[in-house]
Amino acid sequence: MKKKIPFIILLIPGLLITACNKGGNSTSNKEEEYNIIRPTVTPDYETFEIGANPAALNMSYYSGVYSRGFSWFTDKSVDETKLYLVKSDKGAEADFSNATPIEGNTLEIEYNADGNITSADNSIPKTKGSSNDVTLNLYSHKVHVENLEKGKAYSYKVGGGENWTYGAFIVEKEKAQSITAIHMSDAQTKDLTKLDVWRNTFIKAVDTAGKGLDMALYNGDQFDQNNSTGNNKKPSRVLRHTKSLDVIADYKFDIPYMASSGNHEPSVPYINYLTSDITYAGYSDSGCYYSYDYDYAHFVVLNTNDVSDAQINWLKSDLDAASSAKWKIVMLHIAPYSTGDHTNASANQNIVQKLTPVFSSKHVDLVLQAHDHTYNKTLPYKWDAAGYTETYNNADVVNFEPQTEAKDGRTYDKNPQGTYYVTTGAAGHRCGEPEAKDGVWAEVVKDGDTWKGLDSTNTYLNNKYKIEMGKLKYDTQLDSFVNNGKTFAEDYKVGDLATGCVNAQMFGVINMTETTLNYDVYTVSKTREPKIFDSIDILKA
Repeated sequence: MKKKIPFIILLIPGLLITACNKGGNSTSNKEEEYNIIRPTVTPDYETFEIGANPAALNMSYYSGVYSRGFSWFTDKSVDETKLYLVKSDKGAEADFSNATPIEGNTLEIEYNADGNITSADNSIPKTKGSSNDVTLNLYSHKVHVENLEKGKAYSYKVGGGENWTYGAFIVEKEKAQSITAIHMSDAQTKDLTKLDVWRNTFIKAVDTAGKGLDMALYNGDQFDQNNSTGNNKKPSRVLRHTKSLDVIADYKFDIPYMASSGNHEPSVPYINYLTSDITYAGYSDSGCYYSYDYDYAHFVVLNTNDVSDAQINWLKSDLDAASSAKWKIVMLHIAPYSTGDHTNASANQNIVQKLTPVFSSKHVDLVLQAHDHTYNKTLPYKWDAAGYTETYNNADVVNFEPQTEAKDGRTYDKNPQGTYYVTTGAAGHRCGEPEAKDGVWAEVVKDGDTWKGLDSTNTYLNNKYKIEMGKLKYDTQLDSFVNNGKTFAEDYKVGDLATGCVNAQMFGVINMTETTLNYDVYTVSKTREPKIFDSIDILKA
């Protein structure tokens, strides 16, 4: 018999959250005997402040899937960092009276108006970021728990004093029959009136993944660093980051939220380090990198803001240690291979030169990219290929042409001995908006039934990478294609140019077994339900 939660209250700044066992959505993470009821939320998109209640509460894997790390901010009226944990699926209605508090770390920090960050104990070096508009004196709270029991439900209570947030989660089975994750990037809350767009994308992704969702993979750029004012005064970058997390709190309170560092995050130094409690392999003011295992799958999260020798050496050792994993998935923000306008940027070239040979030699299956707000996927770039060179524009990537096999209504690439690269648009309102700028555009042209990369002089730019753009023709599920402000009609002709920008939000859903990996890409908007846009289907037999 399923257990029901009669009532939950989550105290989150700017949100009124309640839940009952009538109506609403329910989730259960692979365990039929538990039924965690999702709260009903009335989001507040207007109030931007950090008070005594936990703000930007995030739950992540700490040292593996049988651990959890919790992190949040408060003002300086709450100096306690405590976690109460009991075996129950009842959330706020669980009995915490006999629970022993787990004490965490409280760090006093200051973000000043010039963008500097300082910490009271000097554990974070004084670092110059970008202008932050206001000075914020805060407490950063972190606490974690390990050795959780497989297949059990836990209710938690985190906070201090009289200020608490409640939730529940289910620990994964020891042997996962399947693994399910949602994936998205670039919420980029530049315009605070568009926070509801980001919230809608996240909600639709969770609902599309359905029962059994294990984790959320977020590929960086939680906020936009622009502090422009206009009629809608932007609050500080710290507050915009916390608000972007708070408006989805009711849909991630039971899901580990695993994030990478985008190129906008370094404008708030150490923000990724402070907003997740994870056993990092390395972290700095620019971002973090780490890895974790989920049964037969190995996940690596990289910091492309600083592709240091230390990170590369760690990456090689980490992938060597995971050589027996059935699947190796890497998440990074700046895309090595893209049809976006950053494709020839020095940061992208640097990643192609330094990281893609490692992915090839260590047999990475899938690289999740971001940054360009476009959609593209590659053919599998052959493992152990000798064509990787030190010069980006001369890189001769070898494609592996896999056999296909029909299975369960899908056409699988069978035993592809190579790495797929995919960029899945943007989860926020900044989609389908290419910006004119100096340098080379990575545009695409329809040539027969395929789309190939062109630069501004109509010279094939990405054809050597065989970036597959066949899905980027006009479709009724999309509003339009946009290129430098021009919208193209449905009747494309050979030679018409369009960027890979899709004028809709996008997200991905990953489903894995020991032998299959399905990555389904969806388009969605506030007025349109999710519709599948493209897929990567891999079979290892």
